[in-house]
Amino acid sequence: MTTTASFETTEFRRSFTKETNDLLRKRLIWFISIWVALGAINLAVTGVMLIQGIDVFSILSDGRQRAFFILTSLLWFGIYLGALLVAIGKGVSTKSIIHISMGLIILDGLMGIGIRVMDIGPSAMISFLIAHFIACCLFPWTIRQALIPILVIASASILAHTVVEGHWSIVSVLLTIALMLFSLPAIAIAGIKHSQRIQKSTNKFLSQRYGMLRQELAYARQVHEALYPAPRVTGNIRYAYQYEPMRQIGGDYLYTKVAEPIDGKGENISVIIIDVTGHGIPAALTVNRLHGEIDICFAENPDISPGELLERLNKYVHLTLAKHSIYATAVCLRVDHDRGIIEYASGGHPPAFIRGVDGSLRDLDPTAFVLGACAAEDFQAGQIQTEFMPGDSLIVYTDGAIEARSIDGKMLHIDGLRRLLAVPAMPGIENAGQGQWAERILTEVAAYRSGLPPEDDTLIIEIYRPVNTGASS
Repeated sequence: MTTTASFETTEFRRSFTKETNDLLRKRLIWFISIWVALGAINLAVTGVMLIQGIDVFSILSDGRQRAFFILTSLLWFGIYLGALLVAIGKGVSTKSIIHISMGLIILDGLMGIGIRVMDIGPSAMISFLIAHFIACCLFPWTIRQALIPILVIASASILAHTVVEGHWSIVSVLLTIALMLFSLPAIAIAGIKHSQRIQKSTNKFLSQRYGMLRQELAYARQVHEALYPAPRVTGNIRYAYQYEPMRQIGGDYLYTKVAEPIDGKGENISVIIIDVTGHGIPAALTVNRLHGEIDICFAENPDISPGELLERLNKYVHLTLAKHSIYATAVCLRVDHDRGIIEYASGGHPPAFIRGVDGSLRDLDPTAFVLGACAAEDFQAGQIQTEFMPGDSLIVYTDGAIEARSIDGKMLHIDGLRRLLAVPAMPGIENAGQGQWAERILTEVAAYRSGLPPEDDTLIIEIYRPVNTGASS
């Protein structure tokens, strides 16, 4: 199974490899162009001197040396020009480009060894060290890639001393060690540049991913909040709610189903409040799944009772989500205007409150277990029925409201919320009372936290029957 971490690692490797390929190709073209240009200038100077009668080959004592010098020079030019054509082409992999870059430096070293073996000049290896140093500064090599040409040339030098030149001495060892030592600064530079490039690429990749994630989260929040119903501010049964996710999106959810009155009869509202375990994107994804299940339930049976709906949700959570240690609390209720009642079933959710017009409070406690905790045959919704008259408000909330902590770490708890509901409406606020309890509670909870960020998603809904239905409250 592919995890998110492995996917992101693969994405970074692809991005880093492409960046390395582009940079190496560009730098290799520069290096070959400059090196060939210098060689061409040297060849042109040699040609001018020959034309003027100057014997530039006077240092070459015999024909073998001259032939070697001419042939190796032509070979060098041919290989460099061929490498340039390959680098300019687009069908070569990063691995091949790296091998070409190392191969060119090894070629310079082999030519230096050949010049030494042919007694043309002992200082030709300096050209290799200079080329290697420039390559380490220019190419995006790792330490290993910078070390390979040195090891190859050191081995070739020892082999040439032993086999071709026919002697082995302490001088050979010292020359090889000196070659290694002179190359250490270049290898260190390659390692430092590689580490810096990885860090820079990592920061760039993470910055891009963070920007993409922010955009995706913003869109996900729009999709998530589009599932929420609009407040109902008219009719005999109304509701208002406030939602504050801990992060951009969360695991609290509100679903409503309104049956409009026909000839003044049959008005009722079904409301489902769900609180999924966890936070952020995983919880929001779970909410989307539950939203679909609720839609199916109402499509199959528009008159489904709160108790039956709660049992269906428990079965769904137990069969599909509990295996991933995902559970939920839920309140399913239906307000019947004609009968003046609430049918209510709660699966492990915090107690709801009915606030009377006189300020009295009635608790509606949980009637069943947390959703998903037990199989369907062991789950009983325990639906209850209670009176709900004009002037009454039903307050339902998720545990983010009662688990809010003050600056000294004390929780608000259910008693704290009960005290908020028991006091009169806030003075100085026009039309305070019904329809404003959700906003008021969320404001008080935020004040209780003293500006600290929420530690859980918070959803508060007030369902109410206004005394005067002729005016919107």
